[in-house]
Amino acid sequence: MGSEPSHSRPAVLLVDDSTEQRNLYQMMLGADFETLCASSGRQALLLAEDHQPSVVVLDICMPEMDGFEVCRRLKSDPVTEGIPVIILTGIEEHVRLKALVAGAFAVLTKPCSQQKLTETISAAIGRSAKQAI
Repeated sequence: MGSEPSHSRPAVLLVDDSTEQRNLYQMMLGADFETLCASSGRQALLLAEDHQPSVVVLDICMPEMDGFEVCRRLKSDPVTEGIPVIILTGIEEHVRLKALVAGAFAVLTKPCSQQKLTETISAAIGRSAKQAI
C-alpha cells in the first residue's frame, strides 16, 4: 500500500492486482502525485472512501471484482461519485464503451506512456475541480 496522501500534491489511487504494474505506476507518477495503492476492488473501495483521492486509476481485469464493478460502485456512492476514474486495459477496443458507460472519465490502453497517463490524470483533476465549483 502507498503512503498517506499529503495535501500539497493531488492523490492518485492506483488499483491493479499486479504488484509489478502498481510499482510501475508509482514510479511513473511519484514525482507529480501522492500515490495510494490497492491490489483488489474491495480494497480500492475502502481506500477511496477513507482517503478521497483526486483520481482513481483502475485496471479492468482483477479477480473477485473487476474494474467495471469497482467503477460502478464508486460512481453510485455519494461519498465517492465525484472522484474521476481512469481505466487502464490491455483488452480490445470494445471495453472502452463498457468502461465509459460504467462512469469512467477515460480509458487508456496498456502499455500507457508516463506522459499520456500524467496528462489524463491532470485533465481528470481539472474537470473534477471545475465541476465542484
